[in-house]
Amino acid sequence: MKIKSLLLMSLVASMGFVSCNNEEPTPVEPQDQTPKSVTIKLPNMVQTRATGDAIANNSKVELTNFKVFFLDGSNNVVTVPTYNNEAQKVYFQSTDAEWGGDVKELTYHFLPASTEKVVVVGNIGDVEYSTLATRVDDVPNDAPAHPSYPLYGESALAKGSAADDEGHANVYTATVNLTPRVSRFEIYGFEYLGTKYTSVSLKKIALNHYYVKSNFVSMAPVEEGKVWETITESNAWDWVGTDAVAPWADELSLTLNAGEGKLVDGTTLTPEADGEGATGIITYGLAHVADAANNPELILTLEGTSGATATPLYLKGTFTNATPFNAGKIYRVRYSFTDEDFEQPERCVELSVTVAEWQVVPVTPEF
Repeated sequence: MKIKSLLLMSLVASMGFVSCNNEEPTPVEPQDQTPKSVTIKLPNMVQTRATGDAIANNSKVELTNFKVFFLDGSNNVVTVPTYNNEAQKVYFQSTDAEWGGDVKELTYHFLPASTEKVVVVGNIGDVEYSTLATRVDDVPNDAPAHPSYPLYGESALAKGSAADDEGHANVYTATVNLTPRVSRFEIYGFEYLGTKYTSVSLKKIALNHYYVKSNFVSMAPVEEGKVWETITESNAWDWVGTDAVAPWADELSLTLNAGEGKLVDGTTLTPEADGEGATGIITYGLAHVADAANNPELILTLEGTSGATATPLYLKGTFTNATPFNAGKIYRVRYSFTDEDFEQPERCVELSVTVAEWQVVPVTPEF
């Protein structure tokens, strides 16, 4: 009996151990509570460009001001402490003495151990982080110069392998690429590839199916900023001629002879031209598009001349067969059309788009 009792006690004890192992472990606080030193790199800065010029391929973004935020693992803002009895600067403007060249490196010391991520916003001023979630911005356009597009970037902290130059341990780095929260649409040339008319005179071009407001963080377009008109042959001229419903309409003064192409500035459009370095271009800023069905339309009014007869014409090009016009990208258009397009004026435009950060994308529409 004594042996049986010992065996029973051993069995009960072993069951107790199993029961303990099935319990949820008690959360353990991180052991490393050492303050962090963080160096941030901002590699894609550039100076102001002239208006009307195409932004170069793989171009850097223009940065006139930016602000740095540090967040913990729950995306709560971490307070940046003083260092050597001085506040560590988190808001910078291009007029500041310490602004410097095109590549910025900023180092912060003694950040709380809970710091996990850095967020940088640009060209929206000295804002509070709490306002970003509900922030709505107007989509900027070129007037009178290339605008300073709202910018956003974030990065997790990466642990360094050695102390910094000042001997601080627990060193981290972060590289933040600031990306525009909108896309850019550039029209650089027109081509009349028909023979029905001796010449065609371009009158006005306007954009339809787009948004003039978007959310800063999510980049989603704001419904109240929607320009989404139904355009037909009967109302195209009135719509393009009324700034109230076509706020982004541009006057054109180009005349194309049969088979001729011209850049917007009136110079010859060569077959190999892709808009790189073009001047006098027509540009639009666009809210981010997640679905290609919501890509914009181009409305073009013209007048075809044959002998003594002048015929009013219009074209509507949509981009539903293309990839969505994503924020942070530039899309270029070479606007080509033939006589057949006037018989079927509402045709889809096919685009070849390469996705990249603020990269000019050559675009050739076909009607």
